[in-house]
Parts: sequence; C-alpha cells; structure tokens
Amino acid sequence: MAQASNQPGGEDIERKFRLIRDDVTDLARIIKKVGESKTGDARDAALAEANELLERSRAKLDEGVARAKGAAASVEDYIHEKPVQSAIIALGVGFLVGLMTRR
Repeated sequence: MAQASNQPGGEDIERKFRLIRDDVTDLARIIKKVGESKTGDARDAALAEANELLERSRAKLDEGVARAKGAAASVEDYIHEKPVQSAIIALGVGFLVGLMTRR
C-alpha cells in the first residue's frame, strides 16, 4: 500500500527558499534606497542650513566692517577737530593701561 505524502518534495522546498531569499534581497535593496534617500535629504537640509548660516555670517561681518570703518572715520574726524583734547585723552588712556599692566 502506497502512502500519499503531504510533505513537499525537495525541489519545492528549494524553490520556496529561493523565493524567500529573493524577497529578502529585494527588501534589503528597498531598505538601503530608503536609507540613502533619507540620508540624502538630511544632508541636503544640513547643507541648506549651513549655506544660510554662512550668508547670515557674511552679512553680519560686512555690517561689522562697515561700522568699524564708520567708527574709525568718526575718531579721525574728532582728532582733526580737537587735536589737543584727543592727545590728553590718549595720554590718560595710556597711563591707565600702564597702571593695570604693572606687576
């Protein structure tokens, strides 16, 4: 009497194993693409933020340079207008700095 076997044959198991292996490989590729996409998006966002920060820094630097030039011009004008008073102020500041740096 021959018994009917409910278990799949060796070829069927190998075929199912290959299908599962292919599905896992495809899933790994999809996960990698999603990860690269998110990394790329994060990198792009970080670069955009860095560029914006750089532009704001440059604007502040330009503003500071302009203010420093304005202050220097103002000091020069004051020295030309009041040379004696400017010399006395410079002497006083130099004296104070000398007192503070004495050991």
